[in-house]
Amino acid sequence: MSPSLTRALTPVTDNEQETRRHLLWWILIRVALFSLLISITSFLHGKGHSVILPSLPVTAAFLFGLYSFSIGSALLLKKNLWPARRFGLIQLFSDTVFTGLLVYATGCSQSIFTPILILPVIAGGLILHRIGGLILAAAATLLYGAVLGSELLGWVPEYFFAAAYKTPTTLFIGTNLFAIYGLIFFLVAILSGQLARRLRFTEEKLSKTALEYDRLSILYKQIFDDISTGIITTDQGDFITSYNQAAERITEYPREKILGQPFNRCFPDIILQESQGRCVCDFKKNNGSLTRIGYSFSHLNMPVAEGLKDRQARWKVITLQDICLIERMEQQVREAEKMAAIGELSASIAHDFRNPLAAISGSAQILNMEQANIAALDPATFKTLLSIILRESNRMAKTITDFLQFARPAPIRPEWFNVNSLVDEVIAKLLAGSNTAATAGIMKEIDMHLDCWGDRQQIQTILTHLLENACFAVGAQQNAIVVAGHDINDNTKGAVCIEIRDQGPGIPVELREKVFTPFFSTRTDGTGLGLAIVRQIVENHKGFIEIGSDVVYGCIIRIRLPIPQAATH
Repeated sequence: MSPSLTRALTPVTDNEQETRRHLLWWILIRVALFSLLISITSFLHGKGHSVILPSLPVTAAFLFGLYSFSIGSALLLKKNLWPARRFGLIQLFSDTVFTGLLVYATGCSQSIFTPILILPVIAGGLILHRIGGLILAAAATLLYGAVLGSELLGWVPEYFFAAAYKTPTTLFIGTNLFAIYGLIFFLVAILSGQLARRLRFTEEKLSKTALEYDRLSILYKQIFDDISTGIITTDQGDFITSYNQAAERITEYPREKILGQPFNRCFPDIILQESQGRCVCDFKKNNGSLTRIGYSFSHLNMPVAEGLKDRQARWKVITLQDICLIERMEQQVREAEKMAAIGELSASIAHDFRNPLAAISGSAQILNMEQANIAALDPATFKTLLSIILRESNRMAKTITDFLQFARPAPIRPEWFNVNSLVDEVIAKLLAGSNTAATAGIMKEIDMHLDCWGDRQQIQTILTHLLENACFAVGAQQNAIVVAGHDINDNTKGAVCIEIRDQGPGIPVELREKVFTPFFSTRTDGTGLGLAIVRQIVENHKGFIEIGSDVVYGCIIRIRLPIPQAATH
């Protein structure tokens, strides 16, 4: 036999204990099947039907032998004396012998029990796989051939002739039956072996998949429990389904009291809303202390219960982080950056004060030298010297004001005020300055009744800095600056948007973030603190500022100031 054929006929080794369990079930099925068949045949024979059946003593002896063999086999199987595969082959071969005897005793070629010879073949293919089925098919074929041969030779019991038994007249009848059943036995063996092979392959794949699933489940549980981020999942009814150790550590609520409870009832401080992104809140722990946590959530693609399909409820996963330490570190970084900026500002102020002081000092010295002839001093020269002193003094005062405002911002005292009136005040203040032409051409697109919630004085400072920059950008160009304002309604939150548009050259995209850096300025007379102060005030108001442009306006500075829900007129 070639090696390839040997490998093809080698049975797949089952688990030993599993094979023994299958064999025990087969022994029980054998006893039940033979008992049922013989009982039915005896009943029909007793009712006068034409069936071939041996005498009662012979039938009883057959059943006694069958029962004794089955009981002994079961006891031997329990003792594990032989390997399961060898023991199974013996049992199935014995079944083939018992079935062959039954076929011989009930009419040989005319026996109604001939198809039962297929059962041991099927069992051999399923339990012992391909080689077992082929061995049992060969045994069944040989035994059936022996039965047919005995019939052709006339070796049959006398009681056959007392029933409706007909002696075979030709060799062709026996040969035909032998060929048909022999072919059936081997086909059944091959098919049952293939089925067993496919079942075994599927079982191995399933076992491997189950093992991988168990590994992934363990890995998921390990990650879920060991990750530093708190994770909470809820079902479509908003009931908590999982709750990891990090969430338990952050909230200090024990897992056994949280699982299965409504999320909103357990954590009322955490408000989940669509399109909310990352949020923070002051969370009250189980021990009553407060902490700052950051949280976010997303939906899970999980099946929804039938009764909740029309509702918007979906499975959710919520992530939590204790950000107290992070916020303290961020505050320390901001303070360090601020102190560095103040140090740089101090150096810049010391440098910028030299030129104004030199101009003031020079003008004062000239006036001091000419104090004896003050009456003879040219009025134009006198006026020029005084204007130099005043201009440089104002420049120094403005620098000091900006420095103090950036280094030590005033606390916010919010109130309701009319935006249109505030813009008018800022424009009137700028008209007293030097850039009167551009200031006089400022246009407004503001609702007369637009109100804003914030510190009126600080918002005025914002508008002053932005309009001064716009006037410098457009120069003497008329009607080139627009101040616009409107309300924004975003779900349940409100805000006021103020825009400063100018038709100047604009700010390059690569500099739009850098212009908010302290001491960065493109103006020769600027300190570089204007836009830094503007952003500082806006952020203190919990708003934001951005720079854009369009085809008409080279620079659009957009400020959004939120209106808290608690603020009422």
